[in-house]
Amino acid sequence: MKKVYILGIILSACTLFSSCNDEWKDELFTRMVSFKAPNGSNSVSDIYIRYQPDGSGSFQLPVIVSGSQANDQNVDVKISVDNDTLAILNAEKYLDRRDLWYKQLPEQFYSFPTNGVCRIPAGRDVQIYDIDFHLKGLDLNEKWVLPLTIEADPSYELNIRKGYYKALLNLHLFNDYSGTYSATGMNVYLGESSNDPATAGTRNVRVVDDKSVFFYAGTWWEEDVYRDKYKVIVEFGEGTKDADGVVTGPLTVKAGDAANEAQISSFGNCRYRRSVEPHPTQPYIELHTTVMYLSYYYTDVTSDPANPILYRVIGNMSMQRSVNKLIPDQDQAIQW
Repeated sequence: MKKVYILGIILSACTLFSSCNDEWKDELFTRMVSFKAPNGSNSVSDIYIRYQPDGSGSFQLPVIVSGSQANDQNVDVKISVDNDTLAILNAEKYLDRRDLWYKQLPEQFYSFPTNGVCRIPAGRDVQIYDIDFHLKGLDLNEKWVLPLTIEADPSYELNIRKGYYKALLNLHLFNDYSGTYSATGMNVYLGESSNDPATAGTRNVRVVDDKSVFFYAGTWWEEDVYRDKYKVIVEFGEGTKDADGVVTGPLTVKAGDAANEAQISSFGNCRYRRSVEPHPTQPYIELHTTVMYLSYYYTDVTSDPANPILYRVIGNMSMQRSVNKLIPDQDQAIQW
């Protein structure tokens, strides 16, 4: 009798485990789709597109179907523009500072060649979704975001973990000279004084066109409400290359504000130096370094409008890009 009782317990346990395993199998077969577009510290996904004079550009967004079972059938993932998430992010991140809000990219500046459907073929778990950009005439002073979402569909489930079914693509147009520069070598003096200079750790240098960039003067706060008055535009002139491959050339410095209220003007010999060197430990990486040697004046006309303050800025700031030589497409080879 005792053996029969034990046998009954074992059979019941097997039935229970078999049922659990069946449920686990069902879960494994669930197809969950998502974007590969992780958000950075600024709550958006940064993408980089080389500036072209005609405004053309493209981006390849990976779309993923996940699960521990292989994808055994075609999955048509439906993608559309998300008109709500960006507004929520702006309100939470910047409150009423609307001048800092991300702007949704207007529809005339992009298109989807596959008309909002990304087909992930059977046997694959990742497929590229192509986005074409037509950016001619876009105001490059704004922070543009293309917000996308995966639409619900009976053929798959949305991967709702951390919002993986949404992508806030923050466009960064770049040229050979844009990027984040170390600015500790730029000294900001009060007038003609040579004592106690102020410095900024970094300066974000952004695209104007294929040969020009802009940043904000001195140590001016990049989120200041009056920042546009202190925009400095730098144009890179034709350079010459020496025997070591180092390129040097002139820089033209001018105000980004047409009225030039901040009285931005250059003095001395503004110039640049560009070099390419091998990485010390990774032979497939090249280090592309750009150094700007700058000297200019600007006047603070907003802190106390009745008493404008003259500043003199002199020194250098530098940027270094890591480029993977194994990747044929030079733009894709840049390690952001």
